[in-house]
Amino acid sequence: MNRIILKDCEALFNEKTMDWSRIKNAAILVTGACGMLPAYMIWMMIYLNEYHNYHIKILALCRNAKRASVVFGEYAERDYFELLLTDVTEPFQADGPVDYVIHAASTSCSQYFGTDPVGVIMPNTQGTFHTLELARKKRAKGYLYFSSSEIYGRIDKEFIEEKDCGYLDSMELRSCYGESKRLGENLCKAYSHQYGLHAVVVRPAQTYGPTMNLERDTRVHSGFVSNILNHEPLLLKSDGLSSRNFCYLYDGVFGYFKALLDGEAGEAYNVSNPESKIAICDLAEILVKAFPERKIEIAYANHDNVYLENPYKKQSTISVEKLKALGWTPRISLEEGFRRTVASFMEEKK
Repeated sequence: MNRIILKDCEALFNEKTMDWSRIKNAAILVTGACGMLPAYMIWMMIYLNEYHNYHIKILALCRNAKRASVVFGEYAERDYFELLLTDVTEPFQADGPVDYVIHAASTSCSQYFGTDPVGVIMPNTQGTFHTLELARKKRAKGYLYFSSSEIYGRIDKEFIEEKDCGYLDSMELRSCYGESKRLGENLCKAYSHQYGLHAVVVRPAQTYGPTMNLERDTRVHSGFVSNILNHEPLLLKSDGLSSRNFCYLYDGVFGYFKALLDGEAGEAYNVSNPESKIAICDLAEILVKAFPERKIEIAYANHDNVYLENPYKKQSTISVEKLKALGWTPRISLEEGFRRTVASFMEEKK
């Protein structure tokens, strides 16, 4: 196991407000298993099995066996690890009991919003329906749906709480992501109300960590990590003034499991780190100082390619008070989170 991931898992296991024994001997189905966020949750389950004999049955649903082998290595061959090769947008079956369902299969890269909007919509709608149906039929103890802070749309508020709802134009192509995530959330609410399913929603902020796919992830912070690893200038393709609400995966996974196990059915929880809200240009400055040994600098794309960001993103901080009320607190600072992320990829290169 990657040394950084192992260190994170050890610390997560010792979080005083987490009762990990509740998933001991459980069968947990995870869709989008090779994705950045669900993969880290699976690593936590692997850790619990390997180091604490939790005997968790991991049902990892994805479409590519080769990719799963790359992400999980030898652990994908363990008896407790079952790979389900299927498309979540189609009906599927799972043999045996399923105690928890974590639905994280989704296309979140903005480059696909314009090229494959149907492929963006379907996992968030049809995929959510199929996984909710499975959870209902299996009488699962809990269901966790990965939504997004994109559901808030264009909103002019300093602090965004879960009850807030901003403007989304349903006839704008880019809304394929936010609108379909909204419908997925409403499906969770409907199943909770109509069938008594303990369905909970999480809305992750911009999340980063060791399981990022640097080859496919086009987000700016992923690009910065690649730049650092390759001794390249940190390239800004905008004015850099737009702010992001960041969250290191340790705090993310802590929050996701906390919501799954202790969250209220039919409710949504933001998962972010308010202390890590920062403008992109300021993030670049911090990373230059954090990695002096890499001798990197900041570079801007040529003037013709520089664009202005959505002004709404400059103002809003994602509130996490609902999640804090469950006993969750973010632990990892922005600088420390990126240090761990870069260190994890450097270890993989060895």
